[in-house]
Parts: sequence; C-alpha cells; structure tokens
Amino acid sequence: MVILPAHKMLLEGNGYKAISLSAMGSLGAIFFSFLILIPFRFLLGSPFNFYTIFKDIIPWILLAISIILIATEKSLEHVIHASAIFFLSGIFGMLIFNLSLSSPIHAPASPLFPALAGLFGMPTLLLSLKEREIPPQYIEEAEVDVVEAGKGIGIGTASGSMVSILPGVTSAVATIIALVAGGKRNKEDTIVTLSAVNTANAFFVVLALFVVERARSGAALAIQEMKSILKWDSIMPPPSLCFFLIAIIVAGIIAYYATKFFGKIIAKNISSISYPLLGKITMVALSFLVFIFTGIMGICIFIVATFIGLFCLELRVRRSLCMGVLLLPILITYFL
Repeated sequence: MVILPAHKMLLEGNGYKAISLSAMGSLGAIFFSFLILIPFRFLLGSPFNFYTIFKDIIPWILLAISIILIATEKSLEHVIHASAIFFLSGIFGMLIFNLSLSSPIHAPASPLFPALAGLFGMPTLLLSLKEREIPPQYIEEAEVDVVEAGKGIGIGTASGSMVSILPGVTSAVATIIALVAGGKRNKEDTIVTLSAVNTANAFFVVLALFVVERARSGAALAIQEMKSILKWDSIMPPPSLCFFLIAIIVAGIIAYYATKFFGKIIAKNISSISYPLLGKITMVALSFLVFIFTGIMGICIFIVATFIGLFCLELRVRRSLCMGVLLLPILITYFL
C-alpha cells in the first residue's frame, strides 16, 4: 500500500504538523497567485493571446502530460503497471460517458461523480479498515526551511496555474508535474507543495473563466451559471472578478487560522476515535450519496471504479493515473 506523506505523519503522531504545513502551503499559494495574476491575464489574453495559440496544441500537451504520468514511475515494471491502469481507466471512461443516469432526487445525473468516488475515494477507505488505531498526536508547530518552503509553494503555484486551462487535467496531475519539477524532497516539503498546487489550481480555474471564458471545474461552472461573466480584456479586472479576489484573500486568511485552530482540537482527540469505524461510516455515507445523486446505475459505476482503484493501489502506482478516465476519452476525441 502506498502511504501518502500526510497519512504517514499522522501515523507517526505528527498529524497536527501536517495540517499546519498544509495550511501554510495553501495560504502561500494564494499570495503567490496574486503576484502572477496580471502576467497570467496578459499572457493568455490580449496582447499576447497565448491561449489562442495554445488551444490548437492542447491535444499534444495532454498527450505529453499522459506520457509524463506514466514514464515518471520508479521502474520499468511500474511503468508497465502504470500504462495498464491509465488505459483501463480510460476505457472505463469511454464506456460510462455514453450511459444515461437518472437520480432519485435530480435528473439527469453525471457518471463523473460515482466514477471519481470509486477510483479515488472508496479504495482508500477500504484499505483504512486494516489500519491500526491512530496514535496520540504531538501538538507542535512545523519548523520549515523558508527557502525550501518558498520553492515548493512557487513550483506548486506555477503547476496549478498551468493546468487550470487544460480540459480533463486536475490538480492531481498538476501535483505530479510539481513533484517532478521539484525533484526529490522530504515529506514536509511535499505536503507544502501539494497544498500549494490544489489552492493555486482552484484560484486560476476561476481566473481562467474571466480571461479565456472557459470553465474547467465544477466551481467555475457554478459561477458561470449563477451570473453572466464579463470578460477581463482591459488592465483593471471587471468588478465581479474583484469581488471574487477579495473573497479569496479574506477566506484564505480566515481558513489558515481556522484550520490550525480546529486542527489542534481534532489532533488532541483523534486518538480516541476508532479509525476503522470512522472509515466504515464514511464508506456508508459515500455510497448513500452516490445512490441519491446517480441512482442504481451510478452504484454500478461506483463499484467497477472501486475495483479499478484497488487494482491501482495493489500495483503500487500513482492513483493520479486513474485520471485516464478523463484524459484518454478527451485525447481520442481530439485525435479522432
């Protein structure tokens, strides 16, 4: 079983330190994102209009990213296993996106939710049933090398911003790019980088909606449906984007301190909670949500996706390879 850095620190009794590092990476990414906000706008929009050129080579970029995901595994055997998972997930994606789902409470429904929940969520929960109890946690602040932390945040922000305009490419893929670019790093620096990637990706997905008028996430789609988007084509951002930016910086600062505050409370008490029991409750809740939002067919997709996710963990390759469920269908659509 592949143990993620934060999970490993939790089992070592350093769960609060992992939370603190994650909060720092996210807040740092917000500030880094604001620093490159204007260059991002001018590069993608007028006068440089790189997105116009860029969108013509998107399929080749997606192909290159897919190759990087597979080729950067640690051995030839793992590369072969990674290829199998990528293509298995991709074929699965090609099959399910042609299915018609209906939800008991909302119709029609998307197959994406049960697929991703099965590929990434349920396998980890199933394996958590084998975990021992969580040890008592040490409550201490993380000591970090400012230069290394800044490097991790910078690389994470750059990676998150780059993939924000690519269809089918999530922050999980941006994470691999950031880790490859950053080289071999300890688990503390890795957590900072991972958090920076996720936060920056969420930031620039919203920004891309105003610059190139393309929604690349559920949150961006929700924003697009709630109000008309005024394209950012001048020096000053449109008023609606300014409100979003203000909300992001305020929410980011509040979230940083709230995460550390509640993280400290949870860390002090988490060892008294049964880890396997918590996993079982989460599994039941996730299965219930899949049924409510996608119906019986969604449950079938969820089960098959879970087996693919378990197979990925058994082969000990990156779970981000399961993003083949989106990447392969998109590549085939572009090239065929």
